[in-house]
Amino acid sequence: MRQEKFREDLYYRINVMKLSLPPLVQRKEDIPLLVDHFVDRFNNLQGKDIIGLSKEAMAVLMLHSWPGNVRELENTIEHAFVMCPGNLIQRRHLPQHLVPKYSPAFLPAGVTLRDIEKCAIHDALERNGWKKVATALELGIDKNTLRRKIQRLGILEPS
Repeated sequence: MRQEKFREDLYYRINVMKLSLPPLVQRKEDIPLLVDHFVDRFNNLQGKDIIGLSKEAMAVLMLHSWPGNVRELENTIEHAFVMCPGNLIQRRHLPQHLVPKYSPAFLPAGVTLRDIEKCAIHDALERNGWKKVATALELGIDKNTLRRKIQRLGILEPS
């Protein structure tokens, strides 16, 4: 309105009630309901008979931070539909970037505590846009401790 690109009278006509919808990461309890909705939708669109997701696949979805919100979840389910030859979506049918490398639920054999710590710190740094103070707060450690761990583990910020 200030830039005179939107009519003021129209703004007040549609500004009857404001809705605030938190991001998906803040309402993870909605994920199973949304997954069911998208499974039904893609079953109808693609003529498939997928009954749902395995427990492991659902765990991956519940652990993800969903920066793309509901649209990212929808795209993930559509990807799984394409990749799934059977009637149950498994973890291997999900996009690779969603499947955590080192999560307590999915630890591969031979993973060290150092590997897990490095991955956890790297993931937290990415979630926080490589802001060390915010990352330290999220991880519950001092910013100087975080700095030392980054240096010791050889974590490099992408350029």
